[in-house]
Amino acid sequence: MNIFLIILLVIALIGLLIRILWVYELYIPKLLHKKEKDVVEAISDWLDLLTEEKKFNGAILIVDRGEALLRKAVGFTSYLKKEKLHLHSRFRLASVSKQFTAFGIMVLIKKHDLSYDTRVTQIIPDFPYPKVTIRHLLNQTSGIRADYIKLAKKKKKTASYVLSLKDAVELLCQYPDHIIKNPLEEYYYNNTNYIVLARIIEIVSKHSFEKYMKHVIFQPLGLEETRVWNLLSEADEHFEKDKAKGFEAFLKSKPIEITPNWIDGVAGDGAVFSSISDMEKWSTIWTKNNLLNSSEMKEAFIAPVLANGSPSNYGFGWVLAGDVSWHNGSWLASNSLILKNHKTNACVVVLDNSTNMRFDKITKSILKTLNQKMT
Repeated sequence: MNIFLIILLVIALIGLLIRILWVYELYIPKLLHKKEKDVVEAISDWLDLLTEEKKFNGAILIVDRGEALLRKAVGFTSYLKKEKLHLHSRFRLASVSKQFTAFGIMVLIKKHDLSYDTRVTQIIPDFPYPKVTIRHLLNQTSGIRADYIKLAKKKKKTASYVLSLKDAVELLCQYPDHIIKNPLEEYYYNNTNYIVLARIIEIVSKHSFEKYMKHVIFQPLGLEETRVWNLLSEADEHFEKDKAKGFEAFLKSKPIEITPNWIDGVAGDGAVFSSISDMEKWSTIWTKNNLLNSSEMKEAFIAPVLANGSPSNYGFGWVLAGDVSWHNGSWLASNSLILKNHKTNACVVVLDNSTNMRFDKITKSILKTLNQKMT
């Protein structure tokens, strides 16, 4: 047989094997609920099955009309699989952190002489985008396409260097995006918008983002198991004990820990950790809290209108879909989803710390069963 044909055959077989393994990796059994079983009970049983099959490792909260119908944690806190997850285990929220950053900005504006239409250059004079306002950053309509992670990788200083919020924003100012569009010209989801918001909090409050969120937001709201954590945070044994550490294990391979690297010294776009217990509180805070009144909170759920007159669907850290607002996230083996139905006062939170490639399929199955839609 021609050597070229043999090579093609081998490549085809490898491709087929990869496809088979990929399908296996993504496969989940269907969520079935018998007539005699409540829907929520069926979801709980299904997650037990997925956990047994090593297809889910995390926690879930289901609230309907203000009442918690399911609080559940299954699996382990780390790749060592010694400590079991519980309702107070603190998961990395990844991009769901953005709504916490947004809330922090909302309180900052209330406490200081600022508005949503304050231009960023009034706070960060070197900011190279003079038309961009705080509202544009919150709504992801700033027109900024610069990726702070790519900038940081090009300008990394030393092997021991950890990127800070201050450093990241300074890089953004030094190396502006040359294809910048005018604010409101388009919706463009960009993590950079939210690290700038976190830096604004630091400059205006004169405290680190982490301390501001702890003392001004989390503690007054009673979120005792929620915090900002990154590589520049001070050591906290209690937090480390309850932290759900990210890990991955594909097929039958031995699990490995997924750890932060030097770019994980920033926050705002991520870096918030929280438990199912605190996320239940968080779901009610957007209805009523002691820091913002109902009129002030409505700002977060106003759909922006672009320059061409078309509506956008990103509020302040929430994706807007009619009566439903939601957000998801994925970073360092962690996956997260929160959905809030403003009409029925329902909320669904799903968290996983195991690089779960099935996460989207699992959450969509749960939401479909609960008759909740993200779009």
